Amino acid sequence: MKKYFLATFILFTIILAACGNSSNSSEGEASGSSTTTLKLNFVGSNSDPTYPLWEEFAEELEERSEGTLEVEIYPSESLGNTTDMIESISKGATVLQDSDPSHLSDYVDDFSIFMHPYLFQEPEDIETAWKSDVGQRMSDELEEKGIKIVTAVYFGKRHLLSDVEVVTQDDTQGMKIRNAPTTMWNEVSKTLGGNPTNTAWSETYSALSQGVADAAESPLSLLYSSKLYETKDRISLTGHLVATTTIVMSTDVYDSLPPEAQKAIDEVGQELPEKRVEDIEEIEVEYRQKLEDEGIEFNEIEPESFIEASEHVSDAFPEWTDGLYEDMKKAIE
Repeated sequence: MKKYFLATFILFTIILAACGNSSNSSEGEASGSSTTTLKLNFVGSNSDPTYPLWEEFAEELEERSEGTLEVEIYPSESLGNTTDMIESISKGATVLQDSDPSHLSDYVDDFSIFMHPYLFQEPEDIETAWKSDVGQRMSDELEEKGIKIVTAVYFGKRHLLSDVEVVTQDDTQGMKIRNAPTTMWNEVSKTLGGNPTNTAWSETYSALSQGVADAAESPLSLLYSSKLYETKDRISLTGHLVATTTIVMSTDVYDSLPPEAQKAIDEVGQELPEKRVEDIEEIEVEYRQKLEDEGIEFNEIEPESFIEASEHVSDAFPEWTDGLYEDMKKAIE
């Protein structure tokens, strides 16, 4: 009940904020068209290396919408946390939210497949999966819950930070690996061979420093920006997740927009996955160098034992559609 009232309060606040922009909308109506303001609630800060990429995304939406859209970016989840904002979106909030697909599994169970370790091997697999028959079936089910996926893009490969040179799964036995407190993230740590240690991301630095956790996994840019390299001295290039970021919006809001705005959202969203791969790969090269400059050592792994362990992840998700893992594997082959 508390969650319901919080989501309702957030939605009411957003509606009031939208009313504050009524002069812009009225001005547009006087010239024969209206402008809708979409608020992009960005999880990262404005110093995040991907922030300029989302600024470009916002600018392109505005430009292609022929004046029917205005996009404002709110960094550091300043509109509210991701879970609450997605709930508000499902009720009609004029918000764009970036989120990993695990949040979407709260509405359509199958979306957690996008976080399955070692399922996606290359960044391009994300676009293939999203646009496949399996991905579109899931997206259609999500739209029935009031949430539309605008785009699904590559966020970076996730690797393991620790004090140990990890080459096979045997090297992580007994290692306490920090992860978020969800079933899939626990399965990620188990696939890596360690013991899942549930810790909020904001507490990861202290957990590693104090020995609560022995290791943490993340894209290189986050391992750097969070300064976790100060606590451990090695990154094993496990590449266990080719990570996805989605942008979602309200289905009702999308349906209410003029054709110019809908076309802009569709075209920009569909084109973005291919563009984003090169951008993120450049960031990964840059941040590997930054980490090396801070004294971090890198090593390659032998992936076979990790991949074999990942093949049992589906057992933890009896709620998935039968054959989901096999169907998605076929879709991206």
